[in-house]
Amino acid sequence: MAIDRATISALLGTTSSKNLVGVGMELKPYELALHMLQALNNSEEYGYVVMGVTKLIDCYMVEGVSPTIIHSIKEPIETALNLISFEIEVECGNISIDGRNIFVIMLKNSDKSLSLEFTKDFESQDDFIRNLVRACLNLQARKHYSHSSEDERNDYIGDILGAIGYTVKDQTRRGSSSTGKDAGEIDIFVFKDGLPFAVVEAMNLDSVNTIYINKHLDKVFSYDTAGNKFNVCLLYVKVADFASFWEKYSVHVSNYTYPAPILSSDTSIDDEYGYSELKIMKTNHSRSGRTVNLYHICVRIH
Repeated sequence: MAIDRATISALLGTTSSKNLVGVGMELKPYELALHMLQALNNSEEYGYVVMGVTKLIDCYMVEGVSPTIIHSIKEPIETALNLISFEIEVECGNISIDGRNIFVIMLKNSDKSLSLEFTKDFESQDDFIRNLVRACLNLQARKHYSHSSEDERNDYIGDILGAIGYTVKDQTRRGSSSTGKDAGEIDIFVFKDGLPFAVVEAMNLDSVNTIYINKHLDKVFSYDTAGNKFNVCLLYVKVADFASFWEKYSVHVSNYTYPAPILSSDTSIDDEYGYSELKIMKTNHSRSGRTVNLYHICVRIH
């Protein structure tokens, strides 16, 4: 797969081609992902997002961009691709048209149903959980993360949440550790309007290792110094019998003695999503006179 200058030149000569989206400059991953989906929303083999052009009535005017864009665009492109439901083959680079540099993102079309199903309503914890589940499904569909470290998977999830519009800090030095001695690290800390919104504490698991799990459950409450309305335990799980793992895990977290006493557990949310390879439940806790929620999202890594 290679970018062909003659093909790009021909597509820029008309505005009737549905597989080319021309923009001046776009470095925001969410908007880039929308442009990519637009360029692929047709039966053509390839779609193109071209930067450095302006759409006129019947053609595109080449205005150009600096060749140095290639150094700043790589990360936004990677994040934009992560937002899309399935992996897409991509090639990108600078080319010269009419003596001016433009930047081309070439995308191979897919027979899969490509979509961008995140919501940008940040007020609701239900919408945050829905966005987080969608990010987990995207990660699950990508073979690259089958053997990745916890940090690599967390980076992927954090990048998606940040691209949607949440303010995300990862591996933040905050709170007290599980020993109560030193400040430790939160995997993903989410802010909204400059205020703490949710802690996402993740772990790689290949069994129901209760000692390890308990350490992370305690960590959520010790590091959430503000007392968020909700937090999340995110499990990346590689096991042969996923159903058995989930049954044992859900029983354990429903009976564990937390730093914030458990009031009840609720698995009905899992029926709302209905996935066999991703499971979700929440435990409800009493904290300083308020009820707070801890969501448990379990993603099977193939």
